[in-house]
Amino acid sequence: MHLCMHSKSQYRFHDHTSDRLDEGMKMTRKANGQGHTYKVGNSYRTAIRKGGFTITAMGATAQESRKRAKAKLDALPNLGGANNLHNNSKMNLESYLSTWLEEEHKHHIAHSTFTRYKALAKCHINPAIGEIQLKKLTSTHILSLLKSMRESGQSARSQQQARALLSVALQDAERNDLISINPVKRVRSPQVKRIEIDPLTINEVKRLISTYTGTYMEARLHIALICGLRQGEALGLTWDDIDLENQTMKIHKQVQVVNRQQVFTNLKTDKSRRVIALTSETTMALKSHRRLIEQQKLRAEGQWEDTNLVFPNEKGSFRSPAIDYADWKKALKLCGIQKKRLHDARHTAATLMYSQGVGIETISRALGHSTSAITSKLYVHNSLEPQVVAAKAMNQLLTE
Repeated sequence: MHLCMHSKSQYRFHDHTSDRLDEGMKMTRKANGQGHTYKVGNSYRTAIRKGGFTITAMGATAQESRKRAKAKLDALPNLGGANNLHNNSKMNLESYLSTWLEEEHKHHIAHSTFTRYKALAKCHINPAIGEIQLKKLTSTHILSLLKSMRESGQSARSQQQARALLSVALQDAERNDLISINPVKRVRSPQVKRIEIDPLTINEVKRLISTYTGTYMEARLHIALICGLRQGEALGLTWDDIDLENQTMKIHKQVQVVNRQQVFTNLKTDKSRRVIALTSETTMALKSHRRLIEQQKLRAEGQWEDTNLVFPNEKGSFRSPAIDYADWKKALKLCGIQKKRLHDARHTAATLMYSQGVGIETISRALGHSTSAITSKLYVHNSLEPQVVAAKAMNQLLTE
């Protein structure tokens, strides 16, 4: 087993037998602590083996790759703790899950996901099966957990998340020879009821935007209803993300609450990081909005916090998600539109694009979905407009 460091200072436990170097590249073993540097394409990779672990790093030059590998080696967490985890054959699930979450998986997921996983472990997994030794865990135990969650009133989605957490955790345990086989593989994922989306109509969108023209909410409505950004993405937008001249917007970060404070965080996946084209109407709304923010800055009289946020609070800092959602509800009520979630604005953007013949792959990229299958499942199934067009085409064929 070794600990493999990646270019983003993340680490994972691996078995040496599963390592694969780039095709045609082979590396002879040297003494502990000595590095191996070799060329990969136009770059260089250095691997340093020490104390049963291997750290790797890439660089444009051999010197740069060695420097990065050494820096990663110096920055490693307590390796002894990881080794102890591997060698403790009597460890129960609760101990393993706690250590794995804090020392390993935490570095690969969003803070909100980490918080959710900790709650699932504490409130459901550990009370039900946490005392069972890792090596003695079976699919029957997993089924028992899911049954207890179901009988206590937990949703199918919560059951699904608990299974997903155990699946990833025990997959790592299997890879590291802590268990012979991952028992979750033999347990079906609970079926979650298909989401019925509730988008706004085009007339409702027009009513909202026209009602709020020239106000702070105008641009916010455009970003939600036309661009389809998630709330955290919208509240994390800064002016350097927006190119008003070329009418594009880069989405690469979000605002999340971490330890009770709002902070910028990275988006979950590469697909979430994207550049989208702005409509002329949205560009005009953002230009007007920028002038409003400049006026707001002047009214703050020296108390302004210059965060460069597109949607700041009255002092220039992060806008509260609760206030943002409250303003959304007020806007719907004022315009005589029935209550809807703020996330339904994102669904609205997608359904409007789909109804105008925009392809699923393009919509998927615009929304930052991890796969186009997610987009298709949500919007092809739920959108009626293309089916109406298809029915008219078939009718024309039959009556010719």
